[in-house]
Amino acid sequence: MVRRRDERPRRRGVRRRTAPGARRAVSPIIATILLVAITVVLAAVLYVLVAGLTHGPTSKPSIENAFEVGSPSAGTCWTAGVTDHICGKAGDRLFNFSIELSSSVTLGDVLFTVKTPLGATYINTDAAAFAVMKAGSTTPIAYYSIAAKAGLAMTKAFTYATGYSGSTVISSTMYVVVGTGTAASSWMWGQQNTVVVYGMNHFTGQTIGQTLP
Repeated sequence: MVRRRDERPRRRGVRRRTAPGARRAVSPIIATILLVAITVVLAAVLYVLVAGLTHGPTSKPSIENAFEVGSPSAGTCWTAGVTDHICGKAGDRLFNFSIELSSSVTLGDVLFTVKTPLGATYINTDAAAFAVMKAGSTTPIAYYSIAAKAGLAMTKAFTYATGYSGSTVISSTMYVVVGTGTAASSWMWGQQNTVVVYGMNHFTGQTIGQTLP
């Protein structure tokens, strides 16, 4: 068979070469996988954002449902009580409170305050204190001293005796002492002052005030 001069033999099995610098198109399969992956990531991010806005941060339990003191019993500060950070001055009025309820409440979870009927902080004449003691003992395991005329309100945690800390759980084997910083002879009965406990750390809110006699 004679070929014509203008006819060129067909080449088989020869691939076209890509010109230098030319970009190859993304395979449809790879493009689909990338789109699905991006969609999944965006959906996950959107879910997290919506869930955070809907539920918000985990709320702390109210101290009102976890802690309660009993009715107060009146007493008078003694000299040793002043040395042990329980009283500011011998002869001042103090009140003892039993622990009626403490659901895993620790010494670091509570702040004590004495309020007047109008909701203001009771102002003490002498140095005063809040203290927690073990039943049968007259030495505090935790105390908070207050200067004269500073007001009966804790603004920070207790000072702790050796072996105790803010993580010590308050139990019914303990009791609370409130040294009012007011002379027993000057304490006016029936003023309707109240002891209120505020929650901190693991708790929030406040208790219903326990009325002082």
